Amino acid sequence: MAWQCTMFGTFLLNLVLVFIDPMEWSIGNVQKWILWTEHQYRLPQSGRSFQDLTGRDLCSMSEDSFKDRSPLCGDVLYAHLDIWKSAAWMKEKTGQGDLKSCGGSGGVRESWTDSEVDSSSSGQPIHLWQFLKELLLKPHSYGRSIRWLNKEKGIFKIEDSAQVARLWGIRKNRPAMNYDKLSRSIRQYYKKGIIRKPDVSQRLVYQFVHPQ
Repeated sequence: MAWQCTMFGTFLLNLVLVFIDPMEWSIGNVQKWILWTEHQYRLPQSGRSFQDLTGRDLCSMSEDSFKDRSPLCGDVLYAHLDIWKSAAWMKEKTGQGDLKSCGGSGGVRESWTDSEVDSSSSGQPIHLWQFLKELLLKPHSYGRSIRWLNKEKGIFKIEDSAQVARLWGIRKNRPAMNYDKLSRSIRQYYKKGIIRKPDVSQRLVYQFVHPQ
């Protein structure tokens, strides 16, 4: 039964990967992506809440809009869409495919490039995964605390765990924040498929999960 589930998940992913760039997704691609994400990470079904939306529509939506449509897992779907957008941008930047970024008219551009806007400026509550990306995209300010090991694959290392925890505590107004608490929050992303340990596990090294 397990191999059948794996084959089903792979089949769905292959259908979605007609275009890895969400901006290119049709209404059908959006539904297939949601179905695959639900299957892969055991999320509640929410495809009906996103009917008649193209990939461009999804890219223009805020996290609150996702949660309004799907209160149980809208935040997870939003995070995964951000990862797919980042993957599309990196593929375009490295010449691995004729793909467009999730930018342009009506779109929201999210990428692992140094030009990304500070997440705090959007007025949205910031998540830890967003905060880590924000630090990584400012190496001149935070390179001694956290840095990319392989930017294309989303692999990064926390060099100064106490400092990263302190910065996160300041951002969230939690003076008692320490790395034990922060690392527990990072591990919660494993099941959601947002962050994982790389294939070769190393201390304080993590990877943003994104399509290959």
